[in-house]
Amino acid sequence: MDKSSIQNQNARITAELFIDGKWVEGEEQEPFSVLNPFDNSEVCKIRPASAAQVNQAVESAYAAFRRPDWRKLTGRERGKLLHQLAQLLRRDLESFAVLETLDTGIPIRETRMEVATSAAHLEYFAGLAGSIEGSYQDLGTRFNFTRREPFGVVGQIVPWNTPIKLMARGFAAAVACGNTMVVKPSMVAPLTNLRFGELVDEAGFPAGTVNIITGAGRSVGKLVVEHPKVRKIIFTGGTEGGREILHQAAHSVTPAVLELGGKGPIIVCDNIHWDEAIDGVLTQAFARKAEVCFAGTRLFVPSQLHDKFVSDLAEKAARIPLGNPLDGQTQLGPLMTAQRLSDILAQIEIAKKEGVKVLCGGEKEARPDLRKGNFIRPTILTNVKPDLPIARDELFGPVLCVTAYDELDDAIRMANDSEYGLASYVWSNDIRESHRIAQELEAGNVFLNAYGYQSEIPFGGYKASGIGREHGTVAMHEYTQLKSVTVGMERFKSRFEI
Repeated sequence: MDKSSIQNQNARITAELFIDGKWVEGEEQEPFSVLNPFDNSEVCKIRPASAAQVNQAVESAYAAFRRPDWRKLTGRERGKLLHQLAQLLRRDLESFAVLETLDTGIPIRETRMEVATSAAHLEYFAGLAGSIEGSYQDLGTRFNFTRREPFGVVGQIVPWNTPIKLMARGFAAAVACGNTMVVKPSMVAPLTNLRFGELVDEAGFPAGTVNIITGAGRSVGKLVVEHPKVRKIIFTGGTEGGREILHQAAHSVTPAVLELGGKGPIIVCDNIHWDEAIDGVLTQAFARKAEVCFAGTRLFVPSQLHDKFVSDLAEKAARIPLGNPLDGQTQLGPLMTAQRLSDILAQIEIAKKEGVKVLCGGEKEARPDLRKGNFIRPTILTNVKPDLPIARDELFGPVLCVTAYDELDDAIRMANDSEYGLASYVWSNDIRESHRIAQELEAGNVFLNAYGYQSEIPFGGYKASGIGREHGTVAMHEYTQLKSVTVGMERFKSRFEI
């Protein structure tokens, strides 16, 4: 799709930075190209922020946090701003969906849902903005109360997969709590995050409360994380990146909310509803090209069910329609970058040499109309030993590793034998069995006969999958800090006899 076609669909491309309520061009000399994963054509060029512009964005957010036009807003008033922002996003849903699809390769049928979900995040936290509460303790001659107060400037580092939604959830909670924002989108997929600045302005947010700047994580992102006036960090991305963020934030003792990598196990029990479990695993393994941290990428199936289950699963996986993600009939789009496709194919080749069998997929799509894109069909690998690299490393693509098991305890042990612990999945029609598995799985989220999270569900990881929780009322504690105030009710008497 060329620029004129994009503009005809009202999907305006914003290629400037949003600092202190104004649109400015980045000052770095070398622009970066935003590519369309469907055919790797260039969508636009954007100049990154200079070090001076990063500082300007943070200083703007810091000044805005201290100004009365923001500082004195009640929670309900902040909620009204977020609600207005949500309504504008719903108004421009199709425009944002087209941009998100163009930027990420996610099929338009799914980006429409992602934009709607982003609006729902804004609405959910808009409702909580007026409900931030402290506590009271009667201590006899004294009493104590606590206040939950905003940190100040929050720096948000947004990933390239579903960037509008992953930005909206942390943004909504942080703003609802009264913080101001410096948002750094991914260089690979910045378009919807930048366009979001237009809606922030239209919604009436005071200048400087939200700033959006682009650039590389190791330069612009690092400057944001290490800035002394940034008081909290939100980062969603790979575990390696999360470790770098923690190392950088340690210098200024800046706390961080991190949602990192995953290698989600799916445990299928022997008492399942067959078709439901097939459909569930298909979705958990391949939805959104599995370029999501909570994808189910390790499947554990009872030995007696293994051959039939994976055969039926492969038959359905092979029928998932690939194509232009802007086509409403497409259900599986291209991977984000050509390099990611190359890396995944290389890992599959290594696995094959180690005895892994490719049941379906496993190759670059050869259809003439898709050759220029980063396409790989849903891939199912069998005979996968749990200690192989392909069963332990996060591939971030539609590759499912299947392992048979004889005893359920063996499946639980193998599921937990991972550095990751973000999302786990269980298919069982035995309520006692499924709850026992949920208790024993080392993961921040367990889905029993279900898939998908939403605003109300706390989300985050165990182990190397992250720190803190997004979503739900618990997120309000992530973006506020606790102040304890103790009040004496009687005349204070000195402890010194003088």
